[in-house]
Amino acid sequence: MGVVLTAVPPDLVVRLGHGAGDGRATARALLARTVAAMAGVPVGAVVVDRAAGGAPLLRGVAAGWHASVSHTRGLVAVAVSRLGPVGVDVEAVRPLPALALSRRWFAPEDTDWLREQPVERLGVGFQSLWTGKEAVAKLYGTGLRGGRLLRLRTAPPQPPAWRSTIDDPDILVTHRELPGHLLAVAHPRVGH
Repeated sequence: MGVVLTAVPPDLVVRLGHGAGDGRATARALLARTVAAMAGVPVGAVVVDRAAGGAPLLRGVAAGWHASVSHTRGLVAVAVSRLGPVGVDVEAVRPLPALALSRRWFAPEDTDWLREQPVERLGVGFQSLWTGKEAVAKLYGTGLRGGRLLRLRTAPPQPPAWRSTIDDPDILVTHRELPGHLLAVAHPRVGH
């Protein structure tokens, strides 16, 4: 299953798949198939290891390429780039106390933006901001450990546009609303 992203940086591929259980095995298999298709080799020629922080590390025919994976209830996402670091996050849409969580974890500007959203979109708005921040944190290779990057100000989601993050304009983020899920992808501005 693919996802259509507009104005995609060259050599960036994002794919989605349906996953059972926690999705790790599905994500790993989808990553191997994606890399094999990009490299024009059989899946068996692709070597996927894990970096010290847990991120996927590509070796062999894809040495030097960058990858990110995410999985949530029923869906996995992989992003592969030949040009530079990439981050992807997918979340299942679910009810949550959006404003309270935003006040606790996000920059005040994010909470201000969220307050402007229609009440029925508060959860989706919060989770869109979250997935963008998670995608950027994966691009940096740090994840959201400690919560520091939750304060990073990404641009408010405006699918399907790629938008610069406010606190790091050389990083672009795009969001997609999928049936029952939200997706965000982060990639460096091409040429930087």
